[in-house]
Amino acid sequence: MKTTIYSTHKFDKPSIENANKGKHQLNFLEFRLTKETALLAEGSKAIALFSSDDASSEVLDILHKLGIKFIALRSAGFNHVDLEKAAELNIKVARVPAYSPYAIAEHTMALILALNRRLIKAHNRVREQNFSLNGLTGFDLNGKTVGVIGTGKIGSVLVKILHGFGCNILAQDIEESKDLIDKYGVIYSDCATLCKHADIISLHVPLKASTKHLINKEHIALMKSGVMLINTSRGGLVDTKAVIEGLKTKKIG
Repeated sequence: MKTTIYSTHKFDKPSIENANKGKHQLNFLEFRLTKETALLAEGSKAIALFSSDDASSEVLDILHKLGIKFIALRSAGFNHVDLEKAAELNIKVARVPAYSPYAIAEHTMALILALNRRLIKAHNRVREQNFSLNGLTGFDLNGKTVGVIGTGKIGSVLVKILHGFGCNILAQDIEESKDLIDKYGVIYSDCATLCKHADIISLHVPLKASTKHLINKEHIALMKSGVMLINTSRGGLVDTKAVIEGLKTKKIG
């Protein structure tokens, strides 16, 4: 079956070809899927998309006319696909059930440590032969309160890592994990309470209507001055303008 793969990166191609094992005819494109590039899938029965591709209603209509029957997502998130429209057009959509929760949780921890210890600033100084330590002071994570919004697979792994650093952990989720409460002393609260008390806030929830701009002007106003905000989920979880304003006023960072 001919399959057009949008938003291909150099690191994607070998893995996809290896998984394919010659079963399907693959058409690799570096372009994002848009109204303008949808026609490049002509002759294919399936397409593979990344999170930056546009599979909105209008684009799906074009794909349907081209004979597209299947959409495979190279992402766990699916907010970039109009699922109702796809069902109406009888286009089947499949997604990645989950990435490695360890990879994302560990990356989150790396970002926390990099921000705390001013590693980027220190790196840039050393490149300029500037070995001053002024402004590079961090803080002990031990004893700090970290708010984890979303305690699914990724959030749960992060909780385990944070517990090892001696952090106090607040969490917010529609379902409370008894295992996390018993093992790591996690305290569940609502989002507003978490924002008030956390020194660090990390987001691990999917992007949907109920979570869009979860971190907004109102929630930022509740946060401690200098709070650290980490988002390794989806960009739409935060109101970018509100976050930029928070950075300018040093409410964040």
